[in-house]
Amino acid sequence: MSFKPVIILSQELPLGVKANFAAVLGMSLGHLRPDLIGAETPTYDGVCLPGITNTALPVLGAPADDLPALFFAAEDLPVRLAYMRDAFEAKDYDDYTARIASRPISDHAPQAILLGGPRKKVDRICGRLPLLR
Repeated sequence: MSFKPVIILSQELPLGVKANFAAVLGMSLGHLRPDLIGAETPTYDGVCLPGITNTALPVLGAPADDLPALFFAAEDLPVRLAYMRDAFEAKDYDDYTARIASRPISDHAPQAILLGGPRKKVDRICGRLPLLR
């Protein structure tokens, strides 16, 4: 299986928030799929750089109103992450988990999502979306 991950961000978010959300989702993907992180790489002079992703991770843009449908369309994919509005508004991780646990998934508003799975299935869900500008 050819695994394809993609990050989809709300086009309406400010640039700095988009960068933060993409970084958070990328960290979560690295935790879930450590096989996507390459080996350490030494420089010519012996400085060892930690491994970075060994697979492409496109960052796409979509209208905020489309993110819930994209998230639910991906429920059969092996990787489906969401950065919910509650995460942005929470004071700390305990507050975040309490907010998430207080309502069903359909009542949450994703601001950014990360989908990963077989290339064809991922492309069917988000292949029409443009790269984030």
